[in-house]
Amino acid sequence: MRYSIFSFLILLTFSFIACNSSNKKDVLADLEPSSKQYKQELARQLKMSSAHEFTFTLNQYLKINGKDYLDINIRGQNLRAGCLVLIDNWNKLEAIKQSSGMGYGGAELKNLQLNIVNAHTDPIFIYKDLDKVSD
Repeated sequence: MRYSIFSFLILLTFSFIACNSSNKKDVLADLEPSSKQYKQELARQLKMSSAHEFTFTLNQYLKINGKDYLDINIRGQNLRAGCLVLIDNWNKLEAIKQSSGMGYGGAELKNLQLNIVNAHTDPIFIYKDLDKVSD
């Protein structure tokens, strides 16, 4: 009897933790990164926190329809996401531009700051500034 009560309490505790954890990465995991809903949720989460709460890493440099983008990963306490960042200002990113991103895969973009426009409709993430690129 004592063991069944103990087992029940452990099961109840795990169930409570699982049901009450607000893990937003699950929301993003169910959506396509290019979808409006994914970008809206990502914008919401980024706006709720500051840049130093996240780790930003570079995947690759892309040129799409004549515009420059960095494909990045974003990791935080409850977030793992991918994001395309429009680059219209290469300040502190000149070396990445000169090499077209070659040799910078996995580099950390320390304290990356983004402007998020159209946050409630179809968000666009635009590079604003960063402390440094650390490879």
